[in-house]
Amino acid sequence: MSEVAAAEPAAIAGLPPGPRLRPVQLFRYIRDPYAMLRRYARDYGNLFTVQTARVCVMTGRPDLVRRIISAPIDQYGSRYEPGAARVFGKRAFTLVSGRPLRRERRLIVPHFQGEALNGLGGMIREATLDAFANLQPGETFVVRGRALDVALDVILRTVLGADTPERRAAFRDAVQALTRGYGNPSFLLLAALQIKGDWPPPFRRFNAIRRRLEDLLQEAMDRARAEGLSKAAILNRVVAARYEDGTPMPDEAIRDNMITTLIAGHETSVVSLSWAMYWLHRERRCLELLLDELRPLGPDADLSAWMRLPYLDAVVKEVLRLWPVVTDINRVLAKPMQLGRYELPAGTTIAASSAILHYDEELYPEPDAFRPERFIGRRFGPHEYIAFGGGERMCPGSHLAVFELKIVLATLLTRYRYSLLDEGTMAVRRVGGAMMPATGVRLRLDGPA
Repeated sequence: MSEVAAAEPAAIAGLPPGPRLRPVQLFRYIRDPYAMLRRYARDYGNLFTVQTARVCVMTGRPDLVRRIISAPIDQYGSRYEPGAARVFGKRAFTLVSGRPLRRERRLIVPHFQGEALNGLGGMIREATLDAFANLQPGETFVVRGRALDVALDVILRTVLGADTPERRAAFRDAVQALTRGYGNPSFLLLAALQIKGDWPPPFRRFNAIRRRLEDLLQEAMDRARAEGLSKAAILNRVVAARYEDGTPMPDEAIRDNMITTLIAGHETSVVSLSWAMYWLHRERRCLELLLDELRPLGPDADLSAWMRLPYLDAVVKEVLRLWPVVTDINRVLAKPMQLGRYELPAGTTIAASSAILHYDEELYPEPDAFRPERFIGRRFGPHEYIAFGGGERMCPGSHLAVFELKIVLATLLTRYRYSLLDEGTMAVRRVGGAMMPATGVRLRLDGPA
């Protein structure tokens, strides 16, 4: 073979091709990002340029995803986006990069994983039982509504330490108002257009809603400081934590990161529980396998025993594979980077898409099918499964989200039996900032297990 034939192809300067008519792409992304991204991957290949919330170079190919999430910390910078800053705050993880991001994560992430979760399981089981307590045999209900009650109660009890019905009710109203505010199509469009001023009515209304939530959070932080570590809530640990130089995290940063946790945490739980109940009751074979695994432990099992169940773990992973709440994770290049054959300039936004990657037929045969067993005896790499992102921006609440979903599913399935009332393929629609099953998933409570 000649030296010319053996040489690597020269890198191409600039952005890869992609669809035209970017305003149309933005509309499609807001309406259904899963379908849009997979369609463009089929049309344009493993690397393409597309308009989502920003113009970005998108991929779902495993080796390119690995390149994105394993790059050195100084490869990426931050980009101030007024829409994201309006929702999450200027001091949230989403707007910090590089070593400042690593510093913030070291202070917060340990409180959302490992032994820190041990004292929270009982609160999760109690919140689940409270949300379903008034259902009677033969009654129909929408999973999304009950899941929202569970998710908000769980995060308010475990993360913020809201230990009275009155405190939880105040937070619940504020969080739901916030979700409606940033899920409003007018708000989403203005944010996508990078409008910075506060003059548009959707922004003015949203700012007032967010200030109310900030006030409630400040009250909770003051209580947490007074209580110290006598309470297991994550907020108590965060306000007591110190950077390496002995200083605490500023109140503004705590508030912004707690709002980020509230938004990301409760939406992930609602979406995941809704899809889990849908798929398990549509694919009865999978439901029976899970019930067989749960049955010997009973409804009041030690929570650590539930955590060790392989099929329950596989069910949760498969739900998150099919419908990851975040369809694409974005990075802004602080310096040039070669991705595939393209030499991308500094300032380019690059994205790894779980909506594409998780449907790669070589990794996941029959990708549209609900097959939890694909996770039995197979460990997928961090570049092959990115339900919670990856690298320096891995979701800090990923362990809590999985821990919660396992407990909620096990609690519900060991106590009650249900029938699915939705027929055919489930469509999706946007509710707030997340894509949900279109009907919310309609079930009938048949009776006790």
